[in-house]
Amino acid sequence: MIEQLAHFVTAHAHWAPLLLALVAFAEALIVIGTLVPGSATLVAVGAAAGALHLPLLPLLLGAVTGAVAGDTLSFFLGRHYGPRLLRAPRLEKRRRWIARGEKALSRWGDLAVFGGRLLPPTRALMPALAGTSTLPAWRFLLADVLSALVWAGLHLGAAAFLIHALLHGGWFGHWWTANAH
Repeated sequence: MIEQLAHFVTAHAHWAPLLLALVAFAEALIVIGTLVPGSATLVAVGAAAGALHLPLLPLLLGAVTGAVAGDTLSFFLGRHYGPRLLRAPRLEKRRRWIARGEKALSRWGDLAVFGGRLLPPTRALMPALAGTSTLPAWRFLLADVLSALVWAGLHLGAAAFLIHALLHGGWFGHWWTANAH
């Protein structure tokens, strides 16, 4: 699936920000987020962007917008449905991560939201957990936007830089081609 997305981006670069927004949104949703390869998709699209000299800002904005929208929806689902949502049968295999996330939230608050976006096991869980907690919505949103910027920037930027350097030169690309023989 990820390879097809990368090929789609190379053929239709103007759709890439919307594609990233949709993938990041789906990955952020409490029930289905664990099934969506958001980070891998960002790396693949970042690599394609580096190879094609695509600007990263629209891709970054698409990924951040989708992630924040999905996280916000999950936060308010957690706020409205509370622990009943977290007892969904689909989340049965995630009980240990739910307990860890609740503990982190009670100990660190919005810093746990920031860290939760960066850790794959808690990425789709932390917003709903934050919604069930007493964390104010504005603090959740602030931590969430900042963490989404870091998450998307690291995945897209690192992949774009590496592939661009390998294919188009720069200090790393010159080293690679000189030592590849």
